[in-house]
Amino acid sequence: MKLLAGLGGLMLMASPALAEDWDFILTNASGKPIKTIELAPAGTTDWKPQIVDTETKLESMIKVNTRTTVRFDKAEKQCRYDIKATFEDTTTQVWAAINVCDNSYITLKLANGKASFTVN
Repeated sequence: MKLLAGLGGLMLMASPALAEDWDFILTNASGKPIKTIELAPAGTTDWKPQIVDTETKLESMIKVNTRTTVRFDKAEKQCRYDIKATFEDTTTQVWAAINVCDNSYITLKLANGKASFTVN
């Protein structure tokens, strides 16, 4: 009996952190077309590209003032993510600590090199 309980505990410890398929609507109000979007848990550099649905992906760029659905694997109990955009001109910008759990719509803005965002 103790052996079974010990094995059960080992299985729980060895199981990977659970991830959820998650999405939100992103509006590009940065003033520049976005080539790629990557996400990382806030304050880390563990960047992962958004999940692209090849059947519905029609445009390769997120044009200025347009919306797109961003899909990614959200770690369990992780709500704040940094979002990194790579623009058509190959420059990048990071928007820090955006709460993706409580906000379905995220607008990325860029003015005079300063990143800001609005959520709802």
